[in-house]
Amino acid sequence: MEGFYQAYSTTSQIMFPILVFILVLIVKDLTRYSKISEKIKKTLNEISEDIADTGFPRNAGEKDLDMIIRFIKSKIS
Repeated sequence: MEGFYQAYSTTSQIMFPILVFILVLIVKDLTRYSKISEKIKKTLNEISEDIADTGFPRNAGEKDLDMIIRFIKSKIS
């Protein structure tokens, strides 16, 4: 039983820093994707505002991407 406890404590001492390192990398990666998502959202908002400035009507409660898609469909047909 003592051998099992010693093996467990040794393994946990080795694995804990590795797990902390992995968690730090995951958090760092998630913040990067959050920044990219904000940039995409800002760009879509700017495009939809530019479309609205041309006189294309915006439906009530319509999201930016839906407006852009509707605008493109109207120009294609």
